[in-house]
Amino acid sequence: MSQYVCAFRGRRDNYQIPLALVEKGLLNQLITDFYAVNYIQKVSPLLPKKWQNKISFRLESNIPVEQVKCLWGSAVLEQTRHYLGFSPATTFAWLDQNFAEAAASQARKTKSNLLLYTPYAWEAFIASYQHNPRKILFEFHPHPEVEIPLLAQDLIRFPFVQESYLEQTGAHLPEKLIVRVKECWRHADIILCASSFTKQTLVAAGAEHNSCKVIPYGIDLPVLPLHSFKLDSLDSFQALFVGSGCQRKGLHHLLYAWQKAHLPKESLLTLVCRYLDPGMESLVSQTPRVRLIRGIDAASLRHLYHNSSLFVMPSLTEGFGQVFLEALSYGCPVLGTANTCLPDLGREEDGIFLTEVGNLDHLISQLEYLSNFIPATPEIRKKARFCAERFPWKSFRDAICRVL
Repeated sequence: MSQYVCAFRGRRDNYQIPLALVEKGLLNQLITDFYAVNYIQKVSPLLPKKWQNKISFRLESNIPVEQVKCLWGSAVLEQTRHYLGFSPATTFAWLDQNFAEAAASQARKTKSNLLLYTPYAWEAFIASYQHNPRKILFEFHPHPEVEIPLLAQDLIRFPFVQESYLEQTGAHLPEKLIVRVKECWRHADIILCASSFTKQTLVAAGAEHNSCKVIPYGIDLPVLPLHSFKLDSLDSFQALFVGSGCQRKGLHHLLYAWQKAHLPKESLLTLVCRYLDPGMESLVSQTPRVRLIRGIDAASLRHLYHNSSLFVMPSLTEGFGQVFLEALSYGCPVLGTANTCLPDLGREEDGIFLTEVGNLDHLISQLEYLSNFIPATPEIRKKARFCAERFPWKSFRDAICRVL
């Protein structure tokens, strides 16, 4: 059976797709930016703890290092551009071409197939080959033809999110870079999607329904302590948001709803945001009973998931939303929109609650309802955990290989 070349920047999906290929003997090569190859592992113990952690994060022990190729030049150029203040969207859009071209070169050399994420596929998919490679596309983000109009309508209502709108949609990019993402699916034999919503956006753009396969992401379940499904206090409502403070995540909707909702007086909304849009930052400062955490370690984040009444992220558009599954794995019920993975994960009896996209009144109503329902229904936390247990990463990997 022919093998596959896989290419992406960073630790995309915890390396689960190349790991799936390794488990079935189907990985030809993983092409990435920075990976803990052998000589980096050797010098790692000599480095500060912070750098040791970064290195260990860029390693999956079950992927043979000899099957990984690093594009070091792209990695250095990316960090240099970030340091100089260039737009991340622009940097990524230009450098992503390098991964696609490297994938095409490797596929030609070894007569391999291609399993590529959308930003890293265009040049590889349209390249000429002496063999006929199978082209599998993983679309992890909703199609721009659906997403951009949705965000543009929201921008009319909330013009202060202009900066994150431009960054998220890439509206400032040259057309030749935009087309790479918009039209890539047309050259794929099969399109894999992590959520039904992402599939819907591709079908709306013209993709064949039967060529799009939905395979929800998975999670490594945390080990929870005894009595972990009982909150320390049921007298207050503790809501949690974890994600970028940008338009697409719907943080501005949440903050406006939090200002207007009639909630128990000790209620607190905790925001964990490494990045906060300037317009969003001003809104946070105007919203009472909000705690903003800019940076957080893994143990503290686990504590927040475990001790929050509700995780809430009313995204306007989301390819999946891994944080929903993370929250559920700690027994924390979740509130979000249907433009996410949530309809694929479960229903209200699983601790999954929906709010209408962009509807502040409905979001207010749901917050008020859940601030009373969740404390009065402690068993919902066990059901949330049981829901997460249905989605181990192994199931995701097996489903990927079944399609191949």
